[in-house]
Amino acid sequence: MAWGPGSGPVDYGVAVAGKATFEVLALEEYAQIEVKYSEAYNGLENPQGDGPFAFANALAATFRVETFNITEPGNFTGYFIQGSQRWQSVKLVKGSGLTLGNPAFISSIDTTPVAAQDGYFASSNSMYTDIWALGPRTNQMTCFAPGTQTATWDITENGAYIRGQKPASTAKIVNLSNYTLTFEAMIDYGGTGWRVDTEIDAIQATGPIFVLTSEYPDGSFANIDRSLAPPNTLVLGRGWSLQNQTSLPGYVLDKFPLKVNVTEKVWHKIETVSHGDDTYTVFLNHEEIAHFNISSYGIGDPNPYIPGGANKGFAFGPWQDQATYIRNVTVTSNNGEVLYTQPMTSADALIEYGVQTNTDYVQSDSGKRDRFSWMGDRLISSRATLVSTADGRCVWGPTQQTLSRQATSGQIPANTLFSPLDTVGTLIRTINVDPLVADYEFDVLMTIYNYWFRSGNDTFLRNNWNTMTATLSYAVTRTLDDGTQLYGAPNGANGLPLSGEKGQALGPGNTVSLILGLEKMAEMAEHLNDSFAADKYRTQAQLSRQAIDQLLWNSTGGYYSGSLDTSGYDAMDIAQVLLGEIGTAARRKQFLGKLDALKLPAGYSNGTRFVGTPAVVNPYYMSFLLEGLAMANETALAQGLLDDTWSPMVRRDVNFTGALWEYVSPNGSYPGLDLFTGQSHYWGGYSTAFLTEYALGIRPSAVGYSQFVFAPLPSFNVEWVQGRVPTPHGLIYANWGYGSNGKIIMDIKAPQGTKATIVPPFPGKWTCQGRSGQGGNVTITGNARLFEV
Repeated sequence: MAWGPGSGPVDYGVAVAGKATFEVLALEEYAQIEVKYSEAYNGLENPQGDGPFAFANALAATFRVETFNITEPGNFTGYFIQGSQRWQSVKLVKGSGLTLGNPAFISSIDTTPVAAQDGYFASSNSMYTDIWALGPRTNQMTCFAPGTQTATWDITENGAYIRGQKPASTAKIVNLSNYTLTFEAMIDYGGTGWRVDTEIDAIQATGPIFVLTSEYPDGSFANIDRSLAPPNTLVLGRGWSLQNQTSLPGYVLDKFPLKVNVTEKVWHKIETVSHGDDTYTVFLNHEEIAHFNISSYGIGDPNPYIPGGANKGFAFGPWQDQATYIRNVTVTSNNGEVLYTQPMTSADALIEYGVQTNTDYVQSDSGKRDRFSWMGDRLISSRATLVSTADGRCVWGPTQQTLSRQATSGQIPANTLFSPLDTVGTLIRTINVDPLVADYEFDVLMTIYNYWFRSGNDTFLRNNWNTMTATLSYAVTRTLDDGTQLYGAPNGANGLPLSGEKGQALGPGNTVSLILGLEKMAEMAEHLNDSFAADKYRTQAQLSRQAIDQLLWNSTGGYYSGSLDTSGYDAMDIAQVLLGEIGTAARRKQFLGKLDALKLPAGYSNGTRFVGTPAVVNPYYMSFLLEGLAMANETALAQGLLDDTWSPMVRRDVNFTGALWEYVSPNGSYPGLDLFTGQSHYWGGYSTAFLTEYALGIRPSAVGYSQFVFAPLPSFNVEWVQGRVPTPHGLIYANWGYGSNGKIIMDIKAPQGTKATIVPPFPGKWTCQGRSGQGGNVTITGNARLFEV
C-alpha cells in the first residue's frame, strides 16, 4: 500500500516500540522527512512531539522528532529506539516525488498477545477485563530482554560517533574545580554538544549545556530551528535541555555568534575552562568564543526542594538532528596536571559513559520517558507481572542488576542505567540519587519478598541474602530517627533533607515502608533460619509501630498526622496505615473516614506531583490505596477507586495506548500533566494484581502458592469473574458468579501439591464437596465447587 508524507497521521492503535522503518517506493533524487512520535494524539500538534525527554540517557531516543535523509529506494530504518508511541506523522521538508510504504517499527519489545500469557482474567464487566490486560501489556512495553536495547553511541577509529541525544556522563572523574576539559570534535552534520559540572544520573541538571552549531552547509536539514540554534553559534543552556518538558525545565541562557565558520567534517579542538566560581571560558581551535558567569543569568539554579546528586561531571551529546565524532578527551588541572584521558576509540567508552547495549533483563518505569530502572516502583508492578505472565525474569532480572550495584555502605541504587557499568560508575551512580527516594531501599526488599513468596525461589534468596541484609542495615541507619523511632533521620546524606517517594511529610507513609521492609525481611530471615536477624528486625518494626501510634495519632481530629510538626495527611498516609495495619481497627476506620474529603472524579488527591504544576491523580499512590482498601474489605471504596482511576486508560479514544498511564487528570478526561505523562508507565499497575487477588480472589497464603486462598471481596459488583493464575505448581483455574437462582457458585481447580482455602464472599450457608457450613471457610485439594445455599 503506497503512503506519502502528508497523507495523515499513522495510528498504530496501541503503543508500539522500536526503530522506525520505511519502505521507499519512489524517489526523485533525494528527500528529507521529519518524523514525529507521540503516545497521545495531541503530541502531533506540538513541534517536539510529546518530548523531548532529557531525563536519562537510557538506550533510546531523547527526542520525539527525527529528520532523515532519504537517498535511494528500498528499506530505511532509523537509528534510535523510540520507546513508546501510538501516533506518528511524516512531513516532507525537502525534495519531491517521495512515496513510502506503510511506516512500521522493528520492535524492540516482546509482542506476545496478552491472551497467550499464562495468567488470565475476564469479567462480565468488560471494563475490568480490559483494565487487567493493561498490566501484561505495560510489562511488555517496559521489560527489556538482554541485547534488545541497543547502544546509543558507535565507537569507530575516528572516535565516538554520537547522534543527537541527552549528553551521557562519565563517573571516572567528578567534582573538579579549576580545570580544563579538552576534546576534538568532527561535526558530521548540524553540530556538537557537551556539558560540564552537572549532576550524574540525578534529579537535577544544573551545569551549563553547550551546543556548537555548524555553518549549515548545502544539504543540511531544511527544518533546523535556526532561532533556537543559529549557524556558527555557541548556544549556552542550563537545566535538562534547551527546551522545557513540564518538570524537566530547560533554558537557553545565551547565544555566542562566532566570527568564523564551523566547518563540518573537519576536526576542531574545543576547550572548556571551569574556573571554580561559576565562571567559564570556551575556546574553539585556541580562539576564545565565550566567557561568562552562569549565575549572572539568574535562571536555572538548583531546585531547593529536590536534592541533587553530590557528584558532578562532564558529558557528551549533541542536540536534536545533529551528529558528531568525539575523540582525545582530556582533563587537566589549572597547573597543567593531566587528570583524565579517554581516546574514545575503544568499546570500554560505551560502558564508562553508560550507553552500552543491555546485558541484563532490565525494566523501565515508562516506555518513552523514565528509562531508568526505578527499583522502588517494582513494589507495585512486579505483582502485576507475576500474576499475568509468570515470567520471573522481568522481576528477578532487574532486581539482580540493582543488587549487583550495591555500594560498600550497603546502599543500592534507587535508579540505575540499563547499560553495564564499570566499578567506578557503579559506585558514583548508586549514591547520587539517595537523598530523594531513600524509602525505595525498603521497597526493593519488599519487592524481593513478593517475588520470593509467589515463586518459592529460595535460591535467589540465599544467593542475595548478605546483600539484602546490608541494604536493610544501610536503609535503617540512613532513615531512622533514634529519638522518635520514626522515618526521618535529621541528618540526611551530604547534609540534604531526607525525603521519600511516599511523600514529603515524612510521617506515617514513609515510616510504614520502614516497618513493612523490616517485617518482610524478618519473615525471610526466619525462613533461612537466621533467627537473630528475624528477632532484631521484628523488634525495630514494633518500636516504630508504637511510635506512629503514640506520636502521630491526633485523637481530637481522628487521624494520623503527616509529621510531628504539621497536622496534615494525604491519601498515601491513609493507604500506608491500612497496608501496615497500624494502630487499632477503630483508629484505622476513623482515619479512613478522612478519605472522602480528598475525593476527585478520577480518584483521590495527593497534592501536586511537581512544584508549579497542576494537581493530578497518581495511579502509583492509588495503587497503594487500592490494596489497602482491599485488605480492609472496603469493597465499595476499592471498586469505586478502580473505576475512577483506571477506567480512563481503557476508554477507546485518541489517548488509548493499551497500557497504563503515569498520571490521570483530576477529572479523568485525559492523561495528567498532558504530554509529559508516560502512557506506558508501570508504577500504577496494581490494578492487574488487584483484579486477580481480590476480584477473582486468588492469593498465596504460603510460599510458592503451596497454600492459597480463593477469597473474592464480598459484594464485588459483577455477574461473574473467571481467571487463571500461574504458580510454581502449575496453573490455578478459578471462577465465581451468580447462578440462575441468584446464588453464588465458586469453582476452583488447584494444581497437585497445593491446598486451597475457599472463603465464600457471603455470610450465609454453603455446600462444598459434601460439606456444608455458614460463614467460615473450607480447605480442599484438587477440584471443588461451592454453592451458596
